[in-house]
Amino acid sequence: MIFHVDANSFYAACECLFRPDLDGKPIAVLSNNDGVIIALNQECKNLGLKRGDTYFTVRDRCRAWGVSVFSSNYTLYADISTRLNILYSAFAPETEIYSIDESFLYFPDWNNADFPQMGKDLKDLVMQGVHMPVSVGIAPTKTLSKLCNKLAKTRGGVCFWNGLDQEKELKNIKTADIWGIGFSKTKTLARHGIYTAFDLKNMSLDKAKKLLTIQGMKTVQELNGICTIDCITREKRQNITTSKSFAQGVTDLPQLETALAEYTQLAVYRMRNEKSACAYISIYLMTARQYDRSRKEEEYFNGATAQFNHPTSFLPEILAAGSEILRTIYREGYKYRKVMVNLLGLEADNRVQGDLFEDSLIIDKKKHDAVMTACDHINRKYGRLCLHPGSRNAVKDITPDGQYAQWHMKRDFLSPCYTTQISVVPRVW
Repeated sequence: MIFHVDANSFYAACECLFRPDLDGKPIAVLSNNDGVIIALNQECKNLGLKRGDTYFTVRDRCRAWGVSVFSSNYTLYADISTRLNILYSAFAPETEIYSIDESFLYFPDWNNADFPQMGKDLKDLVMQGVHMPVSVGIAPTKTLSKLCNKLAKTRGGVCFWNGLDQEKELKNIKTADIWGIGFSKTKTLARHGIYTAFDLKNMSLDKAKKLLTIQGMKTVQELNGICTIDCITREKRQNITTSKSFAQGVTDLPQLETALAEYTQLAVYRMRNEKSACAYISIYLMTARQYDRSRKEEEYFNGATAQFNHPTSFLPEILAAGSEILRTIYREGYKYRKVMVNLLGLEADNRVQGDLFEDSLIIDKKKHDAVMTACDHINRKYGRLCLHPGSRNAVKDITPDGQYAQWHMKRDFLSPCYTTQISVVPRVW
């Protein structure tokens, strides 16, 4: 049996964890640079706001309606997600992390198990341990468990497929609401008279394969209770990219070098978590597109790639190459809005190919690994990026007049990082 566990209004719920005064009040979370609404709780939806609304168009309404607005705080959200999955792993024999707020839990098909009660127990355990509301869908396949989770949100938080009037439920579910059936496939199915999950369930497999490919055929089998979508094993990435838009146009090189240092360290941090090393680094520099032919001279985009003599995960070496590229492609007179770091040619970091003319290669790698391991340990213990390259401080984050540096993202409504910075933990008197 498969449990699909989904945290309700996850980003908004994370903001409530250390702000009990916000319980029951409308909350909206904004994208990078406070551009659009990417998450909101039910109270906010009830006011007519929706995901994708640009903030500047609804700002006055949010103020009038008392909506609490937050910039996205991914450090907080990732940490709460980790805590949730620790609980899931202790509760279930096998777990699969599907996204930051969703996981699949796998249980044997026990004959005498009370799966609905187990779902309630899990829901209570998460509320007690993390104070996070979750919904639990229980079914024999992943597709059906996703459908049950959607139903659970309005049925007490737990929904068990075997306890439903299955035909009635499937007839009330549109094909667009089925996991794996996107917009284009919905239109294709509609042309063939298939509008509901019940219609899709009774579709012949050969026709499903022809119209929806192998994945669509598997969805049909899943709706019939045949488990065909296996647990996904996430493979190592082939490249790692970090890129964020600046809050303002940046003209001077020191600010770009400061941003580059942070983004490169983030990319190397992710790469080392996967125990990989890179053979190449690419740096891209770009202005904001004006979409105005008369202002083409204000646009600039350029990039370049450097190859390392040997695949490396040593931050100083990678950053030195990236900084050299940045200085090469930088041109004065432009207002840059983004710098992008891309690490390519990733391979396992445990292989060292010796060189006839470099006797010290293996010795140097051991030294570099020891340094990076120590840095990783400190950053994990005291907070990501607390230990960083000196070039990260080329420009101060906050100017004497209290303004953030131009290269920083616009995050006017950022909540404290309660779980990673001890100085901002609320005091209880």
